[in-house]
Amino acid sequence: MRKFYLSFLFIFLSSSVFGQILHYENFAVILDTSKHVKGNIVPSFQFQNLKENLIKFENTADFSLLFEKNAMTIANKVELSRFGDETFESGGYLYIEYRRIQDTLPFALEPYFQAHWNEVRGLDRKYAAGFNLRWRVLYKKNSGIFAGFGPFYEYERWDYRGVPDSETIPNPANPITNELVRLGSYISYKQRLADKFLLDFSVYYQNDIQNLFDTPRAGSSSRVTYKLTQYLGLTLLYQNMYDPNPVVPIDKLYHNVTFSFSINI
Repeated sequence: MRKFYLSFLFIFLSSSVFGQILHYENFAVILDTSKHVKGNIVPSFQFQNLKENLIKFENTADFSLLFEKNAMTIANKVELSRFGDETFESGGYLYIEYRRIQDTLPFALEPYFQAHWNEVRGLDRKYAAGFNLRWRVLYKKNSGIFAGFGPFYEYERWDYRGVPDSETIPNPANPITNELVRLGSYISYKQRLADKFLLDFSVYYQNDIQNLFDTPRAGSSSRVTYKLTQYLGLTLLYQNMYDPNPVVPIDKLYHNVTFSFSINI
């Protein structure tokens, strides 16, 4: 338990130190190679018959598949809120990653593709594709430390729906597109304790490949999961992103805290 408390304290103190960063190291990683499938499903649905029908739906799912020496991660999230015929919140992502596992080498290439949208912040759409050189710093049955870096292409289209100050919105408020080749990097730590707790912490750093230290984007993700049963758990998740130069005038620092039940496979 002492090891758990120290790890827990390290994770949440580090998270406060730290954009459109998808925290992909937060997705399921198979630590026990005797397993071939691992994943999480977190559904949520709410309906209220008010003056107009209020419908809120959210589902997050991620799966890792291990076959022979190949690993595939697929993750998606859909969130939708409708009041009558009006959709006032929509967001989500799709993420696909492949990795060839080498027993003799601690390095592997991981190509990936990402589609992302977040209407609340004004991100109409985002597409990204690239690859990372992943370093397996530490890999055991119940723990792992991973690091990686690599280039990726990014396309974003923004509007002004998420801008809090209407005086900063130009007229006409035309959408803005942005295309860049960036260099991304990450480091993550995962620990399973007593088959009851799963700790998951990761930090990300991204920037224009031509200006690596000028206005970088950064983010972190911290998750603690307690297994109630073999397949059901309680999860506390904290994520943040910092973009010093957003495309539209929105907050530079973005936080997300989620407490939920999770279905574990």
